[in-house]
Amino acid sequence: MGRRRLVVVGGEIAGIMAAAKGAEENPDLDIKVLLPGKFFMPSGYQLACLIRDVDVDMHSYMSEIREGLNQQYNVEILPCRKTVDIVSLEKKVVFRNLLEGSQGSLEFDKLIIATGTRTIIPSVDGIDAENVFFLDSIEDVHAIREGIDAGLYCKAVVIGATPLGIYVAESLWRRGLEVILVEGGQQILDGFDAEIAQFVIKQMEQKGVKVLLGEKILSLIGNAKGQVVEVHTPNHILTTDMVIWLKDIKPDAEIAKKAGIAIGKTGAIEVDEYLETNIPGIYAIGNCAQYINQISGKPTWVYNMFVDRRAVRVAGYNAAGDNEFVLSKGICGTVSIRAFGLNISKTGLSAAEAAQEGYQVEMATVSVNDDQYGCEKGCRDNIAKLIINKTDRKILGIQSIGGSLSEKIVDVVTTVMDMGGTLEDLNQLDLVGHLPHTRDMHPIHLAADVMFEKLTGKVRGVSAYELYQLLYDPQVVVLDVRTKSEALMGMLPGTVNIPLSELEEMKERLTGHKAIVLVSNRGRRAYAGFIKLKELGFDNISILEGGLSAYPY
Repeated sequence: MGRRRLVVVGGEIAGIMAAAKGAEENPDLDIKVLLPGKFFMPSGYQLACLIRDVDVDMHSYMSEIREGLNQQYNVEILPCRKTVDIVSLEKKVVFRNLLEGSQGSLEFDKLIIATGTRTIIPSVDGIDAENVFFLDSIEDVHAIREGIDAGLYCKAVVIGATPLGIYVAESLWRRGLEVILVEGGQQILDGFDAEIAQFVIKQMEQKGVKVLLGEKILSLIGNAKGQVVEVHTPNHILTTDMVIWLKDIKPDAEIAKKAGIAIGKTGAIEVDEYLETNIPGIYAIGNCAQYINQISGKPTWVYNMFVDRRAVRVAGYNAAGDNEFVLSKGICGTVSIRAFGLNISKTGLSAAEAAQEGYQVEMATVSVNDDQYGCEKGCRDNIAKLIINKTDRKILGIQSIGGSLSEKIVDVVTTVMDMGGTLEDLNQLDLVGHLPHTRDMHPIHLAADVMFEKLTGKVRGVSAYELYQLLYDPQVVVLDVRTKSEALMGMLPGTVNIPLSELEEMKERLTGHKAIVLVSNRGRRAYAGFIKLKELGFDNISILEGGLSAYPY
């Protein structure tokens, strides 16, 4: 009996990593990878980084990885082989050799599909111009870098404010370009809640990157050389030297569909807990595959800029042997972005997503500092928003933005969610803390504590987005309980300043209003003011959760 044959089709890096895992599990495996282009397709994050990392020779970098895989794992990578058919009954892959113009085939015992994504090209005038890039190949990155190095590209319009769009905008900005980020929706980073996304916009605009929301691309206007020089939207004419189109990225499941492999509701390839398709011996991994959302239990597809190493392990080991490894719990949808000096992280459902799924949503937002005592340099504000289901207090998700503490907060909550944890479980965690980072309560415990206070009716809170909508309501008074000197540094429009120490003697100023929202720097004094006003007989009162530190508008 000959060596067992594993074939990987598609250029996404996840497939090649799975092949390497397969080689670790079974060193005698005969592994071949059919790449549609000259090189494998790095992750979206790597592509964005390659735009700005001018010291990296891309072709040498890719060649080194290819040679390393061949030498260390005996993985044979065959470039410029476009897969045209998977004949599952004959266990055969048919491909076209793009270098020679010939056709060939490979037989397999196991097959991994890693075809990644494809961009749906819109019917927009000028979309085929030479300076419009979809960032779906190393060649695109190379052309962008060459244009910047030659001084041809000084202005850029990035279309699509996805996490990848944020990274690409940052890379271009770091290269010194004037950057405009255009999004058709009403917020960037779909999947995050509005106020978290607004923090990112605020930071980007402070850095000089312009962000336009709710703008549909009408046309791309070219010059006599066939290059786009203007981007037209309903409200703007944007001059530019280049366009990077990152909208409408979908899973590339065409070859799988042609082979009779089941395609899910999301348009991605259906896989089970072994990452095996409906056809035994054929697996799918990476951005072409559909997973189960661990919280909702429903099929989901989210473009992943990073390689899911759990999936790499499961697909690689199972393809090399028998189905012994599982991805049984699905995915939480954990995302982490480091861009423009911010760490933006999320796991689980946002408040908006949870409401759409029919959960009875409750939220708690807190603001903490990396360094409460100011004894370390570079301390940062961190905003954390915890989301639970009221009925069973199950944790549905968390979002955090700020400094390095943000990622730690999300990692801890992800672990609790993975165990099916509730709010009580979160509050019982024995977490590491030291004075510079945890003055009196760990941020996770603080968020859980605020949530308990809200659930038991001891306090009522509004989010930054909710306050933004209430700000000009004549029946609502926004009460700033900071000191007068703090208030002089800046207040929200229409805010009344009554320091916490003067609330009782100034209570007459607050009568006659239907609702009062108390604000302070981080919400602690607002909470104390809430208790005081409640004692004084006020009823329709609430606090701005997380305080002004958590208000990005």
